[in-house]
Amino acid sequence: MDSNAVFAILLLFVGIGILTAEVFIPSGGLLGVCTFLTLIVSIVFAYRAWGTTNPNIFWAFCFSLLLAVPTVLSFAFYILPRTPMGKRVLLEAPSLEQLTPFAKETRHLVDLVGQYGHAITPLTPGGLISVNGERLHAISDGLVIEAGQSVEVIEVRGSRLRVRPGEPPPPDEVTENPEPSSRLDFEIPQS
Repeated sequence: MDSNAVFAILLLFVGIGILTAEVFIPSGGLLGVCTFLTLIVSIVFAYRAWGTTNPNIFWAFCFSLLLAVPTVLSFAFYILPRTPMGKRVLLEAPSLEQLTPFAKETRHLVDLVGQYGHAITPLTPGGLISVNGERLHAISDGLVIEAGQSVEVIEVRGSRLRVRPGEPPPPDEVTENPEPSSRLDFEIPQS
């Protein structure tokens, strides 16, 4: 094999190696410039080896170079996030809970809408209430609500509950239905 052909192939592999390193090593584009120059010199050596004598091999070399560059870049960017350095450089996307850090607390507050409690402090318009034994910040609709007064939770605003004065409905009285007087305690024989 001709020394020009050896240098062409060798420089092709060196250029691909430097291109891969460019993905993993931050160099400010210096390795990218080295890759470009290495691949250009590789094409020059390929032309000297095959350009006039075997143009089909030269064009196959150029085509393989054009195919190798995006393939190697794609593979390097596929591998990069899976390396320890890549995990430090490329941050993972935040989870939904990280984007909404108080989602769990907000869901808990939303579950309290429609429930009743009592004011611990006067709500003028903000203060503390107790719902199901839990102390929570609340605001009223602009009305002063005295301490100890019963309140109804009507809305969640940020991390506070919006309340209004209200009494819980009386508990449903469980009454047993008396048996109807028209009920017969015996069966009528059928003829």
